[in-house]
Amino acid sequence: MKSTLSEQPETTSHVSRRNFMKAATMATAGAVIGASVVTDANAQAWNEEYDVVVVGSGGAALAAAAAAVHGGASVKVLEKAELVGGTTIKSGGVYWIPNNPFMVADGIADPKEDALRYMARCAFPHLYRPDSPTFGMTDRNHRLMEVLYDRGSTVIQTLSDIGALKSVRYPTYGATPIPDYYANLPENKAPLGRSVHPTDAKGEPGYGSDLVGQLQTFIEGHGATIALETAVIKVVVDENRKVLGVVARTFDGKELSIRARKGVIFGSGGFTQNPDMRETYLRIPVLGGCAVPTNQGDFVKIAIDLGAQLGNMNEAWLQQEVLDEVLEFNSVPFGVFFLGGDSMVMVNKFGRRTCNEKTTYNERTRSHLVWDPARGEYVNRLQFMIFDEHARGFGGVMIPPPGEFVPPYIITADTLEELAKKIDEKLASYEDRIGHFRLDDHFLDGLKETIERFKGFAETGKDTDFLRGEAPIDRYFAPAQGFEVKGPNPWLHPLSDKGPYYAIVLAAGTLDTKGGAVYDEHSRVLDTRDQPIEGLYVAGNAGASPSGQSYWGAGGTLGLAITFGFIAGEHAAQRS
Repeated sequence: MKSTLSEQPETTSHVSRRNFMKAATMATAGAVIGASVVTDANAQAWNEEYDVVVVGSGGAALAAAAAAVHGGASVKVLEKAELVGGTTIKSGGVYWIPNNPFMVADGIADPKEDALRYMARCAFPHLYRPDSPTFGMTDRNHRLMEVLYDRGSTVIQTLSDIGALKSVRYPTYGATPIPDYYANLPENKAPLGRSVHPTDAKGEPGYGSDLVGQLQTFIEGHGATIALETAVIKVVVDENRKVLGVVARTFDGKELSIRARKGVIFGSGGFTQNPDMRETYLRIPVLGGCAVPTNQGDFVKIAIDLGAQLGNMNEAWLQQEVLDEVLEFNSVPFGVFFLGGDSMVMVNKFGRRTCNEKTTYNERTRSHLVWDPARGEYVNRLQFMIFDEHARGFGGVMIPPPGEFVPPYIITADTLEELAKKIDEKLASYEDRIGHFRLDDHFLDGLKETIERFKGFAETGKDTDFLRGEAPIDRYFAPAQGFEVKGPNPWLHPLSDKGPYYAIVLAAGTLDTKGGAVYDEHSRVLDTRDQPIEGLYVAGNAGASPSGQSYWGAGGTLGLAITFGFIAGEHAAQRS
């Protein structure tokens, strides 16, 4: 979720699949989610009272709780699910922080103007103007990006200094730093080093579970308490819309009124697991994603009831999903981050390639959003990763190594004709869940032409259609150790003239959504008149991300979440 949501290698498992597949949604069953207005906070019958109430327990929420307890506030964390960690605990745990302390220590220059220029170019390419003071962005998004640059580095340094979250420099998943996802753009002057890890118990690069574990230990060691299976269903405000506290419902249906003297901070994630919101807000047909089952957009409903301004609702941290898995588990255990193999292509219903298969998950998934006005359909809505036995030797994500078990979602056939037939049969078998989507009658002809054209690219080493293997992020994922590369471009190899052939049906999904309540540089939620709603904060995927459509680099989700979560907790703790 790399990202944050799940840049963790597929072979690593820190949390049981059972826990993540169990949806803890009973607490809100039948509840009207929104706001409750009272006239006198002191006259209310509060069950509990704290300075700060934090909703959620992922990276944004726990960073907020850590900052609040460090600031001397009493803190209660309310988590809807049955375990701490939210989607963060499933993730690779990486956070993308420009000009971070490790870059400074290693002499990697990352000037502010250059960093902001790169962020703006990726986040809002349709608005980008290199000579504009805000690079074409709105003043608000420009300001939030400035805050990420100005505060991100100090936030992770402070978290380390106080013993809440120790970080380690950027090897990510190899011996060398992972490049930013658009390291090839001329606007990116510091393409290596912005992705930072939490440490594990040995001081080595850790994962999401290490991040969650460190922050949880810190806040509980400083007096904060965490209530699991406890969902916030209302925010309590006075007649002037000042936030006073929350109403939470426990798994057994008991309602608790909890006063928050200084503020309420939502770090409760996005709305990936709310089908109605996905259909209403997202611009791309999405079936599910990595976000935990409890990410159902509860704060969107609350924010609307409070008159909050919403933003970036049509965007998400995108990734592809194996169709079979996302239909079985709305909250998938992993997801399709990078496509392995060299003799591999990804094609649409016509058998045609749609993009550079080696590009990042967020950008590759955007290729599913292609509307064909002549045919009146999303012709790339489902796509097909086709590879052969040679690709298994090359290795990589989604590719079973030679001689190892081939998962049942991978279609196997001895000929391309048989492969096409089996793919279409699978699509037909899922029609009651995906609607009518079948291979075009000329799919096989298109696939054979694609394979022949791809063979020419492999021979010359130049993919003139999609430039595969040229960007730094393409080249980051090397062949399996000991694999002999032949040809001028290691990421291009002709598909065999003979089977077996393999296919995986891919659908669009998310790590999580990135739209929600608009917030300012203090993480305060803003109303429709751009005024802060007193005592209400948001961070992470529950808010309107200033990242727009982009995924700047590995850890893009958690970099923003931790920075603005910390800012929210710090600001709330300082309120009188």
